[in-house]
Amino acid sequence: MTTTMTAAASEIGTPLERASTLPPGYYTDPQMYRLEEDVIFRRGWVSAGRVDQVTDPGDFFTFDLAGTPLIIVRGKDGELRALSASCLHRFMPVTEGAGNRSSFQCPYHLWTYALDGQLIGAPEMERADGFDRADCRLPEARIEVWEGFVFVNLDANAEPLAPQIATLTEKVAPYRMGEMRTAAIVDYESDWNWKVMVENFIESYHHLGIHPDTLQPFLPAHTSSHDDSDGPWLYHRIPTKDRVPMPAQFAVPGELTSEQRTELTVISVFPLLLVALQPDEMNYLQVIPQLHDRHIARWWICHRPDAFEHPEFESKLAGSKAILDAVHQQDIGACRAVWKGVQSQYARSGRLSHLEKGVWQFDEWVKEQLAGAS
Repeated sequence: MTTTMTAAASEIGTPLERASTLPPGYYTDPQMYRLEEDVIFRRGWVSAGRVDQVTDPGDFFTFDLAGTPLIIVRGKDGELRALSASCLHRFMPVTEGAGNRSSFQCPYHLWTYALDGQLIGAPEMERADGFDRADCRLPEARIEVWEGFVFVNLDANAEPLAPQIATLTEKVAPYRMGEMRTAAIVDYESDWNWKVMVENFIESYHHLGIHPDTLQPFLPAHTSSHDDSDGPWLYHRIPTKDRVPMPAQFAVPGELTSEQRTELTVISVFPLLLVALQPDEMNYLQVIPQLHDRHIARWWICHRPDAFEHPEFESKLAGSKAILDAVHQQDIGACRAVWKGVQSQYARSGRLSHLEKGVWQFDEWVKEQLAGAS
């Protein structure tokens, strides 16, 4: 364990009132990122996408998890699977992107796999002594669907996800996220550490300085709060100014409380699922780490099915995309500036505000995951 990790691990359990940020090395050290790949990404539950991408047999999308290419696919039997995308012959991924297939064929030597991963074709292998296609099947990662989100886990011995976030499930039930359908996906290439992006999302203290003309007038920083957590998740409430109802363009679930109708609800399932919930819309930020200094920020705009039939849906969606982009461009400027500053030789851990309880919850979780790792 590095000196930086040892110092941070010794502070696990420090109350928020006395807590500080993670040390700079947690963001800037490539060795730290490699450890995170092994301990957090390869052993944890990571959000891969939305289940509405794979509703019919043959529907699939690909997802790279810590250097392991996966295919999320709906089989002919209706089962959802997370298959290794690497051909069992000479390692080439058997497919890329998304779409609908009746099988997957490696473009290198044309080995072909059924939707359940079973090898069904291998040209010119007749002379390979003892070779039997029946013995060849693409390995599977574990998979769970929660509220319409697809989670995958490379660790066969990991604890199931659902029991760990049961309390969060109860809290978000009125939003009926599982019914949501994807309306748009927008990618942003991001040249800073993934944790900088996560921490920016899960606190609204920065509305004061970064969003003075977009979020702060309607969602003021000082009104925000974070619920206590009993697992790898957080629940962040940002009431609107004077408890004015959130603007709703489409139908709103009747189960929402009066408080939920007048606040932006931000949730996270650690490490990489980030969601902003409005009464009639869900914005899902999927953080996809690539290196210690690089990730993709993938935004999903989701609505309930009835919204898609609204005569003005396309124009309203265009407006939502414009607002999201304006806010995210402000966050890009902030995160790039943080990334520059954290690399300074003078950078040190800084004290946290009570408005940064979400950052504290996330940082505590990161330190706990890495504690004892070598």
